[in-house]
Formats: sequence, structure tokens, C-alpha cells
Amino acid sequence: MKLMIIAALALLSPALGYRILAIFAVPSKSHDHLGQGVVGALLKAGHEVTWATPYPKKEAQKGLTLIDVSETTEVIGHVDPLKMRHMSIGRLRDFGRNISIAAASNKAVQQALMEKYDAVVTEVFFSDLQAGFAAVLQVPWIVLSGTVFHAGVESMVADIGSSMALVPTMMSDYPIPMNLWQRMANTVIVGMMAAGRLWDISVSEKYYLEIFGPLAQKKGIVLPPYSQAIHNISILLSNSHPSLAPAVSVPPNVVDIAGYHIADHHTPLPKDLQDLMDNSKNGVVYFSMGSVVKASALPEQTRKDLIKILGALPCTVLWKFEEPLQGLPKNVHIRPWMPQPAILAHPNTKLFITHGGLLSTLEAIQAGVPLLAVPVFGDQPGNAVRAQRAGYALAVPFAPDMGDRLKVALDKMLSDNSYYKKAKELSRLFNNRPVSSAKLIAHYVELAIETKGALHLRSPTYQYAWYERYMLDQLAVVLISLYVAVKLVKYVLKRALNSIFGKPAKKEGKKVKKN
Repeated sequence: MKLMIIAALALLSPALGYRILAIFAVPSKSHDHLGQGVVGALLKAGHEVTWATPYPKKEAQKGLTLIDVSETTEVIGHVDPLKMRHMSIGRLRDFGRNISIAAASNKAVQQALMEKYDAVVTEVFFSDLQAGFAAVLQVPWIVLSGTVFHAGVESMVADIGSSMALVPTMMSDYPIPMNLWQRMANTVIVGMMAAGRLWDISVSEKYYLEIFGPLAQKKGIVLPPYSQAIHNISILLSNSHPSLAPAVSVPPNVVDIAGYHIADHHTPLPKDLQDLMDNSKNGVVYFSMGSVVKASALPEQTRKDLIKILGALPCTVLWKFEEPLQGLPKNVHIRPWMPQPAILAHPNTKLFITHGGLLSTLEAIQAGVPLLAVPVFGDQPGNAVRAQRAGYALAVPFAPDMGDRLKVALDKMLSDNSYYKKAKELSRLFNNRPVSSAKLIAHYVELAIETKGALHLRSPTYQYAWYERYMLDQLAVVLISLYVAVKLVKYVLKRALNSIFGKPAKKEGKKVKKN
């Protein structure tokens, strides 16, 4: 009887849910949406989640505990998003490292690290320092990459292989296949990124030992070396999909989950907005520059140009604008907030003018709406170029005097149905999946816990030293063997020739007669 009870409890334990620590500390609304999607999927699967977030004012949910890490907003400060396009990768790495340090130094987070959890989930953002959370908890580490899959993310779970030579990095806009010069430039870019990461690892190791060392000591465990901890990733959840990024060869613990943040059922539109869109017989153009770039921060002349261009369109325009505007054309409607997924899903939406952020791009692809991208910084230019090359978008780089170029692109996209058709085609490809991304998240987190790290899915890459991965030791053996073989052949030939023709006589020098 006792054995039956124990067996029943063992079967029920996964059903009762695991305890998971989720740390999403990047102070950005779009990154908060990434965290919300992962946390929501885990809660829906019946798990208990402790969520460290810079935006703790959220609805109470069963099984959810919140930790306020809003001090990470001080790391970013008052950076002008329109100036971030000129920011170097090195500066972004500083941001990422400082955000991780701020989150790891938070008293409530450190208290959570003293408790019992079954797994930890973090978002990678230009720093490997988050490896310390899993190292102290001694649980599987699940990492979310909020961008399309690229060489920098690949290096976290496997050595960079063919992607360096064959797949354009996120920072370039090269086509596939790349020519010789593009491949060489791509290799240089990937190499520079790898060198930057190595430098960041050397800097971050000190903070890893300073912050997580005492916590490990307090728990009575040995903190693993930083070089080992940063590659101890059980599952890498990639916000990517072959419909919008190049297909790459990855180990089985890399799982595409693009679109997971989009709800299965959209919240209904407000009645006035629903009526407006239903009655827009010439279609609707939706305009939003996302949560970081405020439309109200646009230069005055740029605003005037945009109002003039949008007012001349024969269709309804919905523009996410954060402050009132006077003298708007009748077809232009502004609001400080728009229910974006529901607007994109409306059958009358014909075009989305966007900054080209990945979440907005994914929502557009899911709904089958073409893009007019106005990229500003980060991954936006790369997203815009890929979308344009795929045939469902045009890109106009952000500039104060972009009005004329924007008008040309608008007129072209509204008069050429090929962009709309291509968006619908990619939408069918994007949505054609056997299981939802949210279910994949829950499944792979559970798998990592139940298999104690999903070792069977990982690449064996980092079980070898760097010279073994690049086969330099094998090359050394081959070169030494060739050298010995050549020496041996020369020796044998010399002996054979001597035996046949005789050993050449040594020349004797003339003796000098001494008087």
C-alpha cells in the first residue's frame, strides 16, 4: 500500500507543477513582453513562477510571485532612442553586463537564490553573467534569445560552425548566397563579435565571483568556473522561425518559438475602433514606432511631413501617437495606445508602418500584413532588410527628412498587390505548426527539469578544448607524421642508393709539406 502511494505521488508531481525562477531584467516594454510570454506559458501549464521584472505592476495570477528589479532602469537612464542607432556593440555589452549586475545584486533576487527551485529562465542580452543564477541554484538553465538566431547566440550552445561562412550575421544585410567578398566581410564581423564576447567574459568573470561566490558559499556549494557555467545551457528558446530568418543547423536543444508572445485569441477591439475599421472600405494603414521610439519625439518638421503624407491617402490611418495633435486630416486617427495584434488581425488592414522591431514583425507575419519599415537601431535594420528581400516589405531608413522617400514607398506598396500576397503566403507558412510555441516552451522546460539538464539534446562541442574543436591537434599529428615520413623516405632512398652505387669517397685535402 505504501509503495502504491509513493508511486502515485511520483506520477502526480509533474502535474502539480514545478517551481521556476524567471529573470527578465531588461528595462524595455518589448523585452517585458518577451518575459510575459514565457511566464504566461509556464503558468498556463500549471507551474509556479517567481518573476523578476522591472515592471512589477501586473495583474495578480495564481502561482505567480513578482520581484521588483526596477533599479535596472537606472542603467539605461535617459538614453535617447533616436541616438541609440549610433551606439557601439561594446556600449551595448556594458549595458547588458550592468543590467545583469543590478538584477543579481537585488536583495529579493538573492533571497530567491537561497530557496529551492527546479529551473531558472533568463533572457540573453549582451551578457553571460546570468549563468550565475543557475550555477547557484544548481538547476537547469533555460535561455531565451529575443532575436532571430545568429552566430552570437549559436556560440552559447555550440561552436560557431558553417554559419560564420555561409549565413549572414544579424548585423549585416547580405543576401544568400553571399559572394566571396561578402563572406569575407561576414567572417570579419562574426570574428569581431566573438572577440568582443571573449573580452566581455574576461571582464564579467570578476563580477561572477564577487556576486555569486558568497551566495554559493552561503549555500555550502562549490561555484563552477565561469568558463564552464556560461555554456551549461539546457535549452535555448529562440524567437526565430525559418519564414523570417535563414535556416541554420543547430543542436536539438535550440527550439524556435517565434510568435509565442501573441495570444491565441485577441482581445476584442473597442467598439468605436471596431466600427471605424469595419467601415473603412478602402482599407486601413496602421502606423506605430513601437514602445521605445515615441512618435511624439519626432522633429516638428518630420511630424508635419508625415501628417501631410498620411492625410493624402485614400484609406483610414490609425497612428499610435502619445499626445494630442491639432488639425488632423479626417482620415487620420491617433491614440496613445493601440491594440496592435487585434488591429493587424482585422481583414481591412492593408499595411503596417513600423520601426521593424522583431515583435511587431512577427505580429505582422502572423496576421499576413505587409510592412513599410522605418528602422532606427538594434536589430531593426536587419529585420527590415530581410523583410524587404523576402518580398513583403519596403524599408525607408529613419531620418528627419524621410518624408519624400516614405511617400514613394507608401504609394508603391498600396498600388502593388504583390507585397500583400507575399505577406499572406508567409503567414500560412508561419502559422503551419503542429503545436503552439507556448506549449513548446512548457514542454522543453519540463523536459530539462525531468532529465536533469537535457544533456541528451546538447551539442558535444564544449566538451572539447578549442584546439580539438578546430582539429588543430589532428593537423599537428598529420604534419608531424608527414615530416617523419619524408625524413624516413629520404633516409631509405639514401641508404638504397649508397648500396647500389657505393658510398661516395670522401675528398681528402692536400697535405702541406712542412719544412
